[in-house]
Amino acid sequence: LGMLFLLSIMAVAVEPVPLPDIQLTAADGSTVKSNALPSQGNWLIIYIQPRNQFSDNLLRLLKRDQYPTLAQHTVIIVGGSIDDLKTAQTRFPELAQATWYADTNKSAFGLMKLTGAPMILGIKQRTITWSLSGILSDVNVAKSILNTWVEG
Repeated sequence: LGMLFLLSIMAVAVEPVPLPDIQLTAADGSTVKSNALPSQGNWLIIYIQPRNQFSDNLLRLLKRDQYPTLAQHTVIIVGGSIDDLKTAQTRFPELAQATWYADTNKSAFGLMKLTGAPMILGIKQRTITWSLSGILSDVNVAKSILNTWVEG
């Protein structure tokens, strides 16, 4: 398993920037705008690509026993169709308590100025405070960063 995570994670302390006005699609096909996303406390956006080994590996790592409060503080955006979203939800039951959306036209990817997937964004009061891109090469460091953020 350790061999799957050869690429290192890049932590980027970005200049805090407001979460842009994005439009996402829920599993039922309804449209959700960014103003419906959490506005209080620290939370995460995890942007993944369907059928992508690196995105799958990241989600597999986020087990409830290692990240007890992560799911309920996370919005997972699947860059793909509603079917891609439903498939991902089914494949990662440990993250059932997360909020899941699809970026069906990839507009959120562009508006949030993402550089690839998977990507984790730390959000506080509708502001993107930091981002992680790539693979979690040091699982313990990643666990500390993510758990500290969502509990903070």
